[in-house]
Amino acid sequence: MCRREDLHPTQDRRVTDALIAGDRTPLWENGKELKVQVFPDQFPRWFSVPLATGGEAAALVFPRIESDAAPAASDDCRGLEDHDFMTGATEDRYPDIFQLARVDGGGTEEARHDVAHLLAAPAHHSLVLSHDVTANADFLTQLVDLPAS
Repeated sequence: MCRREDLHPTQDRRVTDALIAGDRTPLWENGKELKVQVFPDQFPRWFSVPLATGGEAAALVFPRIESDAAPAASDDCRGLEDHDFMTGATEDRYPDIFQLARVDGGGTEEARHDVAHLLAAPAHHSLVLSHDVTANADFLTQLVDLPAS
């Protein structure tokens, strides 16, 4: 059960109320899903998800979400070479309105190159995932051949 506390200022109250009630059903408005917007330190308390200080990528997934689909491999041909990799147009972050970061939101060209080089090593998979979290987790576990937890 979630407890009341300050959330991100853009958190929609309907999402907060659903979380407090323990309801994880996606909420929609005008064809867009209303997202949970929490601060990183709230993940352990709200979702029992510990914070990590590092990790190793077993694979890169390029998902397409279809609410009622069975998780499966996809014929989509997406990858790191796509035109929108780590660009300000697609990165979910605030714009640099005061020009403090002095980048387009996706990092410098050198940083993007370095990250792309590191991410080229793991296997890449185009997938269809659904809103069924358990089915998605089971499918992804099998995909990367990890022991089930």
